[in-house]
Amino acid sequence: MSSQKILVFLLSVFALLAGIGFVFPEDGIKLGEASLEFPSPKEVGASLLHRNGESKGPTPEELLAQRMEELKQAEQDKFDVFINESPSRIHFPGGDVTLFDPLFEALDNARSKHVRVLHYGDSQLEEDRITSTIRNGLQERFGGSGPGLLPFGRPYYTLCVSESSSADLSRWMVFGEGGKRSDGRYGVMGQASRIDTSVFTTVSAVKKNLGPSRRFRRLTILAGNVSSLNVKCGGKQQKLGPVSNASGVGRLVFDLPDSSTSVRFSTWGSADIYGIQLDDTLGVSVDNIPMRGCSGTIFTRISSAQLKEYAENDNVRFIILQFGGNAMPYRKTGKSISEYRESIEKQIRHLHSLAPDACILFIGPSDMSTNVKGSMKTYPHLPMMVDSLKAAANNAGAAYWDLYSAMGGENSMVQWVKARPALAGSDYVHFTPRGAEAMGNMFVESLMLYYEYYRWRKHGK
Repeated sequence: MSSQKILVFLLSVFALLAGIGFVFPEDGIKLGEASLEFPSPKEVGASLLHRNGESKGPTPEELLAQRMEELKQAEQDKFDVFINESPSRIHFPGGDVTLFDPLFEALDNARSKHVRVLHYGDSQLEEDRITSTIRNGLQERFGGSGPGLLPFGRPYYTLCVSESSSADLSRWMVFGEGGKRSDGRYGVMGQASRIDTSVFTTVSAVKKNLGPSRRFRRLTILAGNVSSLNVKCGGKQQKLGPVSNASGVGRLVFDLPDSSTSVRFSTWGSADIYGIQLDDTLGVSVDNIPMRGCSGTIFTRISSAQLKEYAENDNVRFIILQFGGNAMPYRKTGKSISEYRESIEKQIRHLHSLAPDACILFIGPSDMSTNVKGSMKTYPHLPMMVDSLKAAANNAGAAYWDLYSAMGGENSMVQWVKARPALAGSDYVHFTPRGAEAMGNMFVESLMLYYEYYRWRKHGK
């Protein structure tokens, strides 16, 4: 039989069936207890369409993959909106959000290899303001405890710990009041205390500190220019003699009982003390290093060997520089601001060369108010300063966090002062502890969003 005859036969059969379907009752024909039914042409057509759809549509696996891709795109859109539009976003050089991937990888591994963060800044950081909030956020998420690096040889109080000393020792300081050193050996804090007598020191967590920083299990003394230094802590005594390495920094380390909240130790001999550390052996440590009145142009005056030694020995993976506020009242012209920008860029490049494994982020000035015709308003040249510092940081390969925009931009300081309870002081420059905590939390949340983005890009979670 020819193919043409076969086609005619099939069409005739379909026509016959369709005709029967048209005249056959929809309810069928009752044959006793049984019922004879015949599909209508509409049902036959729907069945054929369904069969065709099954053969052409996506498989369940393909459909699931499509839905996952849609969800992934939605996540990408969420990150993109924040990264491109949020006033509290971090500005990366060339928009490269992968710049902090080494930092985030180190944080992920902090419970097996200790990570240290340095937070330098001006008086906004005094008493551990802002830094303490950043420290709590990182330690709660990635482990670690203790307040980190502290000065030595003077009474010292922060939001985390209280330090008492039996002697108020003379100090060298790279910035501010204190002696100056031609060799730059101020230590990583930019200050050194000279001990030539016995000193009894006690450091205790303050009652209001309920975070991880209230506990510590290791005490480290950093010293240099040593003739002989003796330290006694918890019934154990150690001695440090002259230090011969390039940095001139020696260390005495004491293990403390787990979860210690207080430590008392005595020191005697002749040496420069660059600071004391109270940390855990693993997790994250965050050092608070405030420099009242400083504009951040001092790092090239600190011994490069000492900065490098600290970065390498303590696995420094993140350096935060928070400056600009002290330059604001004096840098009023485009030329002056440009000169400051060049100086900051030089400092960042210098730190990069000494701590190549560390990611660097610059936090610019907050909004600051001055009297303009009887009203407190934003310094007219502050936006120019912010843009210049952002350019300086990015040009030097560092990220930038715009504190000015994050807190609300132009004239926001007035609102922070008027808030009840107040978030900023009556000088229209400094945050109150409550305001500092708010800004610290905002920064941590922003940083952690980039961490989540890193996890999502690398691990899909």
